[in-house]
Amino acid sequence: MRLIHLPLAAAVFYLGLSISIAPAQQAPDPGDKLKPQQNAAEEPGSHPASTSNDVFVNGKLNVPGAPAESQTEPAKFSEKNARLDIVPIMARPLGLSDAQKRRIVASVTQSNAPVAQISAKPADILPATTAVSEFAPDLKSAVPATKDIAFIRTSDKILLVRTPNMIVIDEIAAQ
Repeated sequence: MRLIHLPLAAAVFYLGLSISIAPAQQAPDPGDKLKPQQNAAEEPGSHPASTSNDVFVNGKLNVPGAPAESQTEPAKFSEKNARLDIVPIMARPLGLSDAQKRRIVASVTQSNAPVAQISAKPADILPATTAVSEFAPDLKSAVPATKDIAFIRTSDKILLVRTPNMIVIDEIAAQ
């Protein structure tokens, strides 16, 4: 039985090999014009995109209902994103709401935290020996962003400090 399979397999192999070798293709007629992107004559992206159906224009989404300003728009086309690019990442504000900021200011003013004479701004790294004060537990539960944050109270502002690395991450004007 095995002897029958071997010649049969060889015949199928040679038949498949002869079918796969196609006759040579004829050269195109010189009278026929080739399309520019046919037969890899040109790079696919070498032609400028049409401006009528572009999804993005200058990096900005160009579809109905798209936001006027977005973070995906390159800074060279968006004044807002250009301003954000200048700010160090560590100096970006926490994104606290006005109500959360008022609650933080109220909590700090009610605490017995000392007023420090320090001039620091967001993205500054403070010495490890800098005295910081912890927020009240009820504030930490009400404002989750303050979980690993302490504060330094100055005469005109409240500095929010990320305690593991002592980086000033935000400041709130003390009213």
